[in-house]
Amino acid sequence: MFGRKAAEKLDSAAGALHRAGAKAAGKAGGRAGDAVANALIAPIRNQIDVPCTCKGRCPHK
Repeated sequence: MFGRKAAEKLDSAAGALHRAGAKAAGKAGGRAGDAVANALIAPIRNQIDVPCTCKGRCPHK
């Protein structure tokens, strides 16, 4: 259904949410950004069979 480009865009959006939250409120803000990403992006991302595209920069690990 979706391919690598869609996976990269979703991973980038999740990373941006994490960074924005961390910038605004530190570590707790990063966790809040992750929670939003998991609620909104994860259901779509789970439909894609492409592994993480963060290339070692993944904030979710």
